[in-house]
Amino acid sequence: MKSLNNFDQTINQALQDWHIPGAAVAIVKGDDILHMQGHGFRDIENSLPITEHTRFPIASITKSFTAMGAAILVDEGLLDWDQPIRDLLPGFRLADDYAMARATLRDLLSHRTGLPRHDFTWWGPGKGSGKTRQELFEGLRHLKPSADFRTLWNYNNLMYEVVGLLCAQVSGAESWETFIQERVIDPLGLTATTAGAVSLGGTKFDDFALPYKLKNCDSEPHRIPVYDNPLGPAGSIHSTLTDLVTWIKVHTHAGLNNGVQLVSPKNLEIMHTPHMLIPATPLQKELFKHSLFSYGLGWFIEPYQGVTLCHHGGNIGGFSLMAAFVPQEEITVVVLTNIQGKSLAKALMYEALDCTLGADKNKTKDWSAEYLNATKKLEQDALKTIEKSDSARIADAPVSHPLKDYAGRYTALGYADIVIKWEDNKLSALFAGEWLDLVHYHYDIFELDMTEDYGEKRKVSFSLNNDGAISQLHITVEPEVGDTVFEIETRAR
Repeated sequence: MKSLNNFDQTINQALQDWHIPGAAVAIVKGDDILHMQGHGFRDIENSLPITEHTRFPIASITKSFTAMGAAILVDEGLLDWDQPIRDLLPGFRLADDYAMARATLRDLLSHRTGLPRHDFTWWGPGKGSGKTRQELFEGLRHLKPSADFRTLWNYNNLMYEVVGLLCAQVSGAESWETFIQERVIDPLGLTATTAGAVSLGGTKFDDFALPYKLKNCDSEPHRIPVYDNPLGPAGSIHSTLTDLVTWIKVHTHAGLNNGVQLVSPKNLEIMHTPHMLIPATPLQKELFKHSLFSYGLGWFIEPYQGVTLCHHGGNIGGFSLMAAFVPQEEITVVVLTNIQGKSLAKALMYEALDCTLGADKNKTKDWSAEYLNATKKLEQDALKTIEKSDSARIADAPVSHPLKDYAGRYTALGYADIVIKWEDNKLSALFAGEWLDLVHYHYDIFELDMTEDYGEKRKVSFSLNNDGAISQLHITVEPEVGDTVFEIETRAR
């Protein structure tokens, strides 16, 4: 059987193999702490170590808090899992009229409205799209669905934004931040947890992790700017290893915390119950030899080693994180890493579970090696896609206008504007919160160089009006619904 005896060594070796600065890891069974410590550095440049008290942005693990807040309001009779959202938020509008009229709290929390991610409405490696939450809410009506209502699981951050607005309204709170702080965070005594990045780097919280990224698995980590997440209910909470263990123990102890019933066992069970099947990826089928993956309300749910595993990851600029629990065994696992977009947190979760559950070593895997190999393959596949695109380019196929004529501001309902500028004899575009090089490909088709953060070059094409002037920009903002057309609003002078 795998054992926790050498788990320190397992973590440290994995950090070395992945070239990741550090990790905070906790394993708890019942009330017994089996492992709770930091490994590596929260700040490489100053050799500052990660501890169990180091603060991290927990990104999408925030969704479990938002779902809990909603469950508390269901307990109080202020919300109902199956009441249409429009009964309480008349301004709620979706492009799909059927979904708009019938979507409930349960639908929004389980990602089954038919609306795909549409993350480029708000997300970017810099400071986001600049849209306010109210603007994002009002823009929902312009976003195309990719599936019929309740037919397919589609992860969607924006629906959690709506739930946050709903919770604030029916509770009378000033905002979701106020609501979640007063009704969930403070009652649990999570003194190092805040609904946003309060005092990050200030006097209140000095022990905080800095964000890093890797260009590939063979490079050294380098610092990136701190990301300001605009989507509070979907991903803005900051917390620590110790606080998150307390948070997860509420889920393994029937909603109890220090003798106080935060939420009813009935509604806690509803949150932990599968609501939608999730299509298994090829990697999941290969690793787990099954396709039984699902989503409850704020939690992913799957069978693992004969028990039920609930977990939620988080990924945001410079951080990859995982929080998990096994209700039947009262097992809690939390892994927080300060690296962007890598699967080590998930790998260490499975490794910790194998050790804690006493899994047969012959029936388990070296999870770090498995996920590292899969990551390298994805990176190689991305490079091959770029190379294939480069080879398909038609040489000497000219643009229809001088390059500077493509500069201007382009708009599409529901999305942040795309701004193109001509400077130093080259084009660049403001897209997803960051200025990116816009390079001519062939004819009136260009490539937006997103290799640094997304490992791709995204095609951008332009069309002309009857007068021969550039009038539209076409780009695949949301892959599941095809191209989005941006109309030119103003031309650069």
